[in-house]
Amino acid sequence: MEPSVGSERSKRAGTRSRATAPLYQLITQRLTEEIRTGVLPVGGLLPPEVELCKRFDASRYTVREALRTITERGLLVRRPGAGSVVIASETPTAFTQSVRTVEELMNYPADTFRKNVSTRLVVADKALALLLNCAVGMRWFRISAIRRTHTSPEPLGWTDIYLLPRYSKVVDAVDHAQTHVYRQVERMYGEPTVRARFEIFASRIPSRLARALNVAGGTPALTFVRRYYGASGENFENSVTVHPERRFTYSMEVQREPLRN
Repeated sequence: MEPSVGSERSKRAGTRSRATAPLYQLITQRLTEEIRTGVLPVGGLLPPEVELCKRFDASRYTVREALRTITERGLLVRRPGAGSVVIASETPTAFTQSVRTVEELMNYPADTFRKNVSTRLVVADKALALLLNCAVGMRWFRISAIRRTHTSPEPLGWTDIYLLPRYSKVVDAVDHAQTHVYRQVERMYGEPTVRARFEIFASRIPSRLARALNVAGGTPALTFVRRYYGASGENFENSVTVHPERRFTYSMEVQREPLRN
């Protein structure tokens, strides 16, 4: 039987009396244990965030931080439109990739560039808010562009860059097409990137992008989501890039290391 909100509050209160762990850590421990014991089975979905907020009497930010921690342990994968899926009951062996710069994380050939198609202010609806992990109604400055390379006539993919509106003047930079936007934000506004997150998932080419990418709508694709965070922890940029199959390969080299608790 699912514990009641009252019982969760009592358990948490009892735990807090013995320790000073932040609430997100307590939620992480509880959900991890339920995944390990099969209460939340592999292949199943976690309850929606709003239900977890009610269950643990926690804010959405706190619940998301717990889910982020569990995801980084290799137990969950979070898919836009599908929710949080349990993919393992135990933390897998770790393979680490050494990345010295954000450019290495991009893994784009040196001769690639963006060709802007449109720029406009947009307001996040429910679907966009889920993709960007932001609030419904949040305003973004969107730069839509085709990524190309000088050595191939076919476009590598379509990129939508969602930037905080106060940084919109980056499009006026002379080197805008060849320079990563986060670099332009740092140079023009003094906002450094202190953390970046990178997500990849299988997708299909939307019909609205088929002609621009010279493929049929529904063609298999890889979608890359890159998130950039400033010194205050604020997410100031998200880029969503869709690559048609066989147009772009992401490769990495990993080294096995012992897991640390």
